[in-house]
Amino acid sequence: MVPEDDCYSIGKVAGLCNTPVKTLRYYDEIGLLKPTYRCEESNYRYYSKEQMNTLLVIRRLRALGFNLKEVQSLIEDTSLDFIESMMTAKQAELNEEIRMLQAKQQTISSLLGRVRLGRAIMAQHRSEVGPDLSRHSTPIQVEYIPEGQLLYSRQLMKQYRNADVSFSRWIDILEQCTALGIPLESPIIVTFYGELLGQFLMKDCDVEFGVLIGQNTVLPEIENVRSWGGTYAATVYHVGKYSDIVRSYITLLQWINQHGCEVLGPPAERFIISPLEVKDEGQHIVQILIPIRRPAA
Repeated sequence: MVPEDDCYSIGKVAGLCNTPVKTLRYYDEIGLLKPTYRCEESNYRYYSKEQMNTLLVIRRLRALGFNLKEVQSLIEDTSLDFIESMMTAKQAELNEEIRMLQAKQQTISSLLGRVRLGRAIMAQHRSEVGPDLSRHSTPIQVEYIPEGQLLYSRQLMKQYRNADVSFSRWIDILEQCTALGIPLESPIIVTFYGELLGQFLMKDCDVEFGVLIGQNTVLPEIENVRSWGGTYAATVYHVGKYSDIVRSYITLLQWINQHGCEVLGPPAERFIISPLEVKDEGQHIVQILIPIRRPAA
């Protein structure tokens, strides 16, 4: 018989320390907190007052994010030097987790902004075209594209078909940002180098996939980051099937020629609402940007 003043039954420990009996049994199995006494007749576990304190320490360490192996080490080695080293390492780990979560939060905010922009563009487009479903583009505008930092991947794609969106290249860029904890400031931006409209000719095509990243982002030492924007561009939103985007290109180039503008750089596409967000092709929205110089007044 175990004196009540000396030991606590497993059920009482579970109640006082708000720890499931199943957890206490597991701690016993792995050697993290073995009971002081086990009744030979009932095999019931009993814990000392000191072990109650140890259990409270375990609970606190677990709440701070330490795994069971780390908890075991902190219980076995109670020197202040060791505790400091473990706490310092955990603090660095948590800081990294916070940075990653903040990057995800900013990415979600950017995506939410694009969804709201997409809804506004779609509503305007429907009010303008009415029943004329053959029109895929919104009114053309000239706008200044602010300069930013672009994380990119560029390569020559053999017999490129513009209608075939390269999702694998998209995912590579997005996963790289996630792995580095880089917040995204833009949707996917695809730039076509070489012959204007060459991406529609089933030829080898120099294509760049990229995303804008936060201006205040502290970047690791990576080479595939460059400046982007910082120029005026003629822009138009293409609404609907991506395979029909060549029509919007032709409309935009006609406008550029009619207004005496000079093309200054390769065209780019900014995917406002893409297949990664919405399956319905009718709701896809791509902004085409062609850098230009307007004629002197």
